[in-house]
Amino acid sequence: MPPKAIGPYRVLETLGSGGAGTVYRALDRRSNDEVALKLLSTGGPSLDDRAARRLAREFETLADLSHPNVVKVFEAGVHAGQPYLAMELIEGLTLRHYLDVSFNDLHTPTPASRGPLAIRRTEDDDFGSVDSPDEEEDDDVEDDGTFDLNAFAEEAPSEDLASFHGAGDDDSDSDGMLVVDPRRAAPRAAPQPSRPAAPKVADLNRPERMGKLKDAMLQVCEALAYIHGHGLVHRDLKPSNIMVDDDRQVRLMDFGLAKFLADDAGITADGKLVGTYRYMAPEQILGEPLDGRSDLYSLGVILYELLSGRPPFDAKTPHELWRQVLETEPPPLLALNLHGDPQLARVAHRLIRKEPDDRFQTAEEVYEALSE
Repeated sequence: MPPKAIGPYRVLETLGSGGAGTVYRALDRRSNDEVALKLLSTGGPSLDDRAARRLAREFETLADLSHPNVVKVFEAGVHAGQPYLAMELIEGLTLRHYLDVSFNDLHTPTPASRGPLAIRRTEDDDFGSVDSPDEEEDDDVEDDGTFDLNAFAEEAPSEDLASFHGAGDDDSDSDGMLVVDPRRAAPRAAPQPSRPAAPKVADLNRPERMGKLKDAMLQVCEALAYIHGHGLVHRDLKPSNIMVDDDRQVRLMDFGLAKFLADDAGITADGKLVGTYRYMAPEQILGEPLDGRSDLYSLGVILYELLSGRPPFDAKTPHELWRQVLETEPPPLLALNLHGDPQLARVAHRLIRKEPDDRFQTAEEVYEALSE
């Protein structure tokens, strides 16, 4: 049962729920404006008042950010020991779904792919699902916030990324940040042969789709350049955190929430990871300090997926995925999509290099490379 009110906001309905918290459509009783209200989860007991207010003050700094490609944060506060964020309510499509529809269909979306800021029928494959408003409680995430590896092995094959999530595809919302300890011993399996791209991979190269993809990537670069210039790192960049509105304007959201969960909420033991596995840079897996180049790695994984129809690294367990990310090279993108864009393929491969120094160093550099 959602709360009736959170701070000065009257809760209207639940939009989505995940490991990072629950998002509500809410009405600001002061201005009568609707907002997306994200009540952040600590994954355990409520924070004490002092800690919660400190976190709220930190998130209030996000309210100073203003960029056309970044979702606006209005304010932060504390409700029952849990920090919350009030953000602008965006009607739009996730990046992947945006690429899968024609321009003529942008104003007639399907319910499964359309919705406000928080409704993201997600395709990010963080190896588990989280609750949507109309679904039963998800058993993939344990009460203590850790991931159930049994659910991990049941995910859909990665090739399905190229099937464009057609009718009947029950995507799950990977809004949440999942927690796994990378220090657990895991068998070192031999590298598995790469799976071939899906038969529909040729559809990835439709001129309309490629134009939309390139334009969206340029806008994401502008958003990343802005937040990196303010000393922020997104830490959990993935297609479901990239929305496209009716005006085809890209909006980046949820930056900083992974840091909140890992560093401040106290729900992780030393050495545990928080984030979406598939898009983690090697340095994030290793628990090393992150900077903007870690976001650029995630952007490279996104670009690789959207060009080839499959992720650069494909595994059945988190540990095997991390081993591949740290030790192996991805299949050449143009071997998976023979008629893919060579320039975009070169950009993707450089972005996902193991060492940060070997990647593009800034989002501005990526923008220039995409513009060539």
